[in-house]
Amino acid sequence: MATAGSGPSSTARRGGDEVNTPEAGKNYGWPEISYGVNYDGSPFPASEGSGFEQPVHYWDPSIAPSGLVVYDGAMFPEWQGDLIAGSLKFGLVSRLDRDASGAIAGEERLFEGEFGRIRDINQAPDGSLWLLTDEANGKIVRIGRGE
Repeated sequence: MATAGSGPSSTARRGGDEVNTPEAGKNYGWPEISYGVNYDGSPFPASEGSGFEQPVHYWDPSIAPSGLVVYDGAMFPEWQGDLIAGSLKFGLVSRLDRDASGAIAGEERLFEGEFGRIRDINQAPDGSLWLLTDEANGKIVRIGRGE
């Protein structure tokens, strides 16, 4: 996951966090292009340009992603290969559904506001997910099926 910025100058959109599939010799644009806004509030010149690769996914506005798991557990077989990230800004889990070719087919937002800021996310050996929050009473939350 890469952090970047561009677009209209709005503090609500700062960050422009994105997912890339890095390949040697390719230019992913930072800091020339992005879909967010610089942290000082200044806009990026563009969100695309000649010679720059586009992200496979970007959040607009940025969710302030934290932690990233490529799900490969047995508990949620329908999530096989999906990318799962925490969100510091919105206190949610973002599941990026990937199709058979690995392309992002959509986003599902889970648990918004239920646990507070999600600092990290990991997959347990049984396929459940562990969320680490960073609130004043931070905790580890286990996400499982049928519990």
